[in-house]
Amino acid sequence: MAKLEYEIVEHDGGWAYKVDDVFSETFPSHADALAAAEIAAGQHELPGSTENIEFQDAAGSWHEEVASGLDRPRTEVVDTPALRYAERRTRVHRGTFGTFMLLAGIGFAVGYLLRPAQRR
Repeated sequence: MAKLEYEIVEHDGGWAYKVDDVFSETFPSHADALAAAEIAAGQHELPGSTENIEFQDAAGSWHEEVASGLDRPRTEVVDTPALRYAERRTRVHRGTFGTFMLLAGIGFAVGYLLRPAQRR
């Protein structure tokens, strides 16, 4: 039986879970991504109904199969302990006003430093 790992990772300025090379949506916190991964992993293991399916292989041939709804993969949520605390180390993003004040302060500092040079 197959096993899928839901891995908690940093993604697009937030947190997400990843299965193989596929990322989930981005969550604002590590805890939110972990909770979503646990829910998704739990639902992935639930049995479904048996269905007839048709699919095309890489060579272009069509095939018909019966897919058992009881054949579900085992899942595991992988959470690296170091990542749990990385969220606390991330920088706080400065707002527009904070950026303006920083640039104004730099401008005043440069002006002050250049002022004595202009008097000579």
